[in-house]
Amino acid sequence: MDVRWLQDFLALGDLRNFTRAAEFRALSQAAFSRRIQALEHWVGTPLVVKGSQPVRLTEAGEQFRDSARVSVERLLEARAEIRGSQFDVMSQLRLAMPTVLARSDLKRVLSAIGPKARASFSVLTGTTSDVTGRYLAGDADILLVHDCPTVPVHEALAGHDRLVLRTDRFLPFAARARQFDLPGSPKAPFPLVAYAQRAYFARLFEHVAERNPAPLAYRVVVQCDMSDVLKDVIAAGHGVGWLPASAVDDASGIEPLGGDDWALPVEIRAYRPRRASGPVVEALWQALAG
Repeated sequence: MDVRWLQDFLALGDLRNFTRAAEFRALSQAAFSRRIQALEHWVGTPLVVKGSQPVRLTEAGEQFRDSARVSVERLLEARAEIRGSQFDVMSQLRLAMPTVLARSDLKRVLSAIGPKARASFSVLTGTTSDVTGRYLAGDADILLVHDCPTVPVHEALAGHDRLVLRTDRFLPFAARARQFDLPGSPKAPFPLVAYAQRAYFARLFEHVAERNPAPLAYRVVVQCDMSDVLKDVIAAGHGVGWLPASAVDDASGIEPLGGDDWALPVEIRAYRPRRASGPVVEALWQALAG
């Protein structure tokens, strides 16, 4: 039995959707389904009610879910304790952060702990979903992400220690040389540079659109899950796209559009597990808190 099967099953139990759970675990839906089937074969009974929408667990699945969560937590805690006991000889600190934050905030993190720190750094980057999944799987000591109280990155992070490092804004941008009108109209929809459906920022965009009484009328011209790629497409004049303000500087060639109605306050947060951590992790955490 592979511990990743348990993590897949827990993701499915939390998200109640095969597609979203597979995306969160960075797997194809076919591969994800095979893992769930393999786990069911190992347990010896169905864990998921076939064909249910949203996904429902069987009675055995609900019972096994609690045991699986405890098992995964204990395994991760055991690994953390072993690694913590070896910090005198193995002092690498593992950070996970989306690429968009690595560009804007990695220097801040390194400067917070100072150049004399007795540690080396391993930095995992990717999309918000990717790095959150790897952090929750135990591949990183500290996670840095954009997060919004009304649209949480992941339910499991509620049980982790949290620091709010600073505030940010998620808002629409367009190339300086182009003029677009928000919210657009059915006869004249504005071109949208959009996030792929699996991206966390796609959920933030949907929240912005849903909370505003004026409906957005747009046509998607480009779709991608990386903010840096979207920023370049926006700068080239292809349309309007939502970005965190921290990702944009004067040299980017783009500017905010539409006013506060289409902006969403977000926070840049740090997370760590609520369990014993090594002195290097604790030192960075206290430096970030200060």
